Amino acid sequence: MKILLINPPFIGRFSRAQRSPGVIKSGTMYYPYWLAFAAAVAEKRGHSIHLIDCPASGKSKADLLECAAEFQPELMVIESVTASWSSDCRIAGELKRLLPESKVVMTGTQVTAMWQETLQLEPTIDFAAIGEYDLIIADIADALENNTPLDQVRGIAYKQFNTYRKTEERPLIENLDELPWISPIYKRFLNPCDYYFNLSYHPMVMLIGGRGCNAVCFYCVYPQVIHGHRYRHRTPQDIVAEMLWVQENMPEVKEITFEDDNFAADRHFARQFAVLVKEQNVRLPFFANLRTTVDFDTLKALKEAGLRNTAVGFESGDDRILRIMRKGQNTAIQKRFVDDAHKLGLLVHGCFMVGFPGETRDTMKRTLKLAKTIKPDSAQFYPVMPYPGTGAYAYYQREGYLVDESFDKWVTDDGGHRCVLNLPGLSPQQIEQFCEKAFRRYHFSFRYLFYKIRQAFFSPREGRRSIAAGIQFIKYLISNRRRQQSAFAVKPKDIPAHWLEYIRVPMGRMEQLQKGIESSSE
Repeated sequence: MKILLINPPFIGRFSRAQRSPGVIKSGTMYYPYWLAFAAAVAEKRGHSIHLIDCPASGKSKADLLECAAEFQPELMVIESVTASWSSDCRIAGELKRLLPESKVVMTGTQVTAMWQETLQLEPTIDFAAIGEYDLIIADIADALENNTPLDQVRGIAYKQFNTYRKTEERPLIENLDELPWISPIYKRFLNPCDYYFNLSYHPMVMLIGGRGCNAVCFYCVYPQVIHGHRYRHRTPQDIVAEMLWVQENMPEVKEITFEDDNFAADRHFARQFAVLVKEQNVRLPFFANLRTTVDFDTLKALKEAGLRNTAVGFESGDDRILRIMRKGQNTAIQKRFVDDAHKLGLLVHGCFMVGFPGETRDTMKRTLKLAKTIKPDSAQFYPVMPYPGTGAYAYYQREGYLVDESFDKWVTDDGGHRCVLNLPGLSPQQIEQFCEKAFRRYHFSFRYLFYKIRQAFFSPREGRRSIAAGIQFIKYLISNRRRQQSAFAVKPKDIPAHWLEYIRVPMGRMEQLQKGIESSSE
């Protein structure tokens, strides 16, 4: 069976595979790794596949329809997330009308949480795949090809005789080594230069070492909706073998980015992995998400194996807020982790969010103060995004704190995150304004700029990465000048005067400069 797997167009470079999808101010664009897994499994089962990533490649809806007409798939798989859900369903309808004999499957976090609403929103959709859909897509294709009753396919929903049927739940995949590698899928269908992660050397490749997270944070979408709260990982041997494949077959790649929720959730696994990376002579550095509860010895082992940078969810600088969100850590643990990382020379990207239950102006100030105290290499500040299927969504909806439940209004016109929370004493505009101001005050402070200059002097490669990331942010500022009166307005008084000269550089020149920096990377 011919299967077309689609990351559909939405708004510009909309990064759909992220935990909080959007057009990211840093220019970040994630690989469509879940679609790639489904493609690899389907091909292993004997099906013919094609993967198209519209946001990354710049393909429009017209380009997608042309590709579909040329490939003539019998099954079309579309990944969807909350903000793009309505648009994704409309595109599904257009594809169905173009190829009425082809079956359409919708997948992703939004579809899993709201499968019945998805089938109601666009009646031409044939199936909703619920949860981890790597095996589900191949199962649907097998059933269609062999005329097997659909009710025997686990993990799907569909319309039948004016009612909606949901089949038996498909268990989570236990042996992740049985899944084919996704890097060969990347090489065949995607261009690594189309993807960008400002925390990694460019170009990079995104891999998944494991799924699930043993933490119970009430806002995080993947563990609650798709992968569960138990960390299931591939064997170190399987992961390192794929890293070596990338190293040998994708010479343009400069770094491997692991997108697990917490790569060191199993410390024994993490240390085994670190040993094997050194034994097998993996030369590529790697990035991984970690929690602040990782012990020093595990952190040291990963650093010595090539871990260069890590993203860490600190979220809040207020211990009471951390307890409310069920973070499982406090500010003392957070500070200890950063101290350990700094001792090892490990870079840390701090992730901070505001808008939690009990949030006030004072707690938000404490969050910014924490960031300035622990001094991560870079930081991000975002409003809490309560996606359907999470405890956060249930809470904010129940309390009447959601500004708008029309999901297509959860991003700005240019795809940025829009705060949808109206909390007691905090309007969405105030939360947005804090996030923007905190970002500028952190990264444009004299201390931070001096730190970056010093870092570039001692590590030119890191300097080039930082300059490239800075250019991306300046491009973001330029593209948003037309929204000077909005909550995201860039106010010159918040930016040092000498930076304004760079902001006036034409966009084309910015892109030339960025390409020059990237091409000069080792």
